[in-house]
Amino acid sequence: MMTTTEAMIVSEPEKEGGAGAGGGMGGMGGGGPEADLQRQSQQLRADHEQKNAGEVDDGGFKWEQTSSGGETEILIRFVLETPATKKDVKVVFTSTTLVVTVAGVELLNGKTFMRTHPDESTWCLVDKGAELQVQLCSSSDAKWAELLLKE
Repeated sequence: MMTTTEAMIVSEPEKEGGAGAGGGMGGMGGGGPEADLQRQSQQLRADHEQKNAGEVDDGGFKWEQTSSGGETEILIRFVLETPATKKDVKVVFTSTTLVVTVAGVELLNGKTFMRTHPDESTWCLVDKGAELQVQLCSSSDAKWAELLLKE
């Protein structure tokens, strides 16, 4: 059995058009355990990239999902017209809903796309109260297609 390092060394001449070109088990398919591990690794990387696709502008707020080590977090950012203090902010987390109110104005209210861990979710004000950030801890490491379920 060849190690990954040995496989890379054997493959080097192919890159340069040297004597090693055309070797291997052409047409055999499958590739054995190494190929299975490579396919699994590529699938895990694709899943990771999909779950870490970047920020989504959802009208009035932006949100993004990050996934690492089997844990998924959702960060929601609200840019506030008037800076707020912690006394102005009320955020209610449940395992299936989220309500965000600032200075008596409801900014978000609905059922989350997936279940969350409310005890591990939090919020904070940044930039001297100019931005509210709400962080949800998802109960599953799966891709969120949207932040809130459509009613």
